[in-house]
Amino acid sequence: ASPLAGGAGHAYEQVRWTQSQKNSTSLLQQYYRRMPIRRKWRRAIIRGTMVMCEKTGQVKIPPIAISGYDEKKNPYRGRFEDLRSPRVWLKD
Repeated sequence: ASPLAGGAGHAYEQVRWTQSQKNSTSLLQQYYRRMPIRRKWRRAIIRGTMVMCEKTGQVKIPPIAISGYDEKKNPYRGRFEDLRSPRVWLKD
């Protein structure tokens, strides 16, 4: 009898790490990972809380509509943190 056939035979039969990774990376994830930006901004883009500007390559707040402000007549020009409006929503 071989020394591996005894009580430790199950460990010999158990083969691990022979297959390649089963979960493939989606094309969208590959696109996001290739972006030349810091991780926190990449995560914000994936979440949808920030968007990448195609023209400048900057990460920006997505276009939002703010109650009490009109985009043409009196747009809000301050920082988002300083905004006091009770209602803000993402524009389509």
